Amino acid sequence: MPEVDAITPHSPLTRALQPQRTEMGRDAFLKLLTTQLRLQNPVRPYDGQELAAQLAVFSQLEQLLSIRQLMELEVGQLSALMEGIGSASAPALLGSTVRAEAGKLLLDVQGSVRIGCEVPQGATAVRMEVLAPDGRVLRSVERRGVSAGEQWFEWDGTDAAGNRLPAGGYRIRIVATMETGGERELSAFVEDVVEAVRFTADGAYLRLGGVEVPLSAVLEVRRR
Repeated sequence: MPEVDAITPHSPLTRALQPQRTEMGRDAFLKLLTTQLRLQNPVRPYDGQELAAQLAVFSQLEQLLSIRQLMELEVGQLSALMEGIGSASAPALLGSTVRAEAGKLLLDVQGSVRIGCEVPQGATAVRMEVLAPDGRVLRSVERRGVSAGEQWFEWDGTDAAGNRLPAGGYRIRIVATMETGGERELSAFVEDVVEAVRFTADGAYLRLGGVEVPLSAVLEVRRR
């Protein structure tokens, strides 16, 4: 009669009980355990201690899975609570000067925006690019002979031909040319007075000049 190997912490059965396959792991364990008992060697049957150890391993894994699921639920609830608190406080930023990350912007139908970056030591030039959602470069402005510190670009919402771009989402990329010959991508930020707050299903957005940024992108707030 064929025999079934015992279940150990390093067996395929234990690997099947990983969190990403919770239900399949439970079913696999019960099926293999039943098969193991049915096909055990009647001359050399498994003793009770070995079976008890296998059941203990399964019980511990089940408890760990339950704890992980509970922690994921609590983290999700806490994140939703913090987002709700942040959205509720957004109107208080009206009239304040805000600095926010500018990796992605929502361009309005009119207006302009100041886009800045922190130029590192050893940079010889800085280039700002406005990218379409598909990655095409719509506008590129380069400045040479820059010094270390803050550097600002004024973007009026137009493309390289001077045409006003349609309202929507755009990505800002700023690249520094280093004296060593390489390039380094820098973090872009915008700074302006909060003119309006808009609430969406994705959270609150702040209108700064001619663009909108998510509330979660705010880096600094200053009262006028």
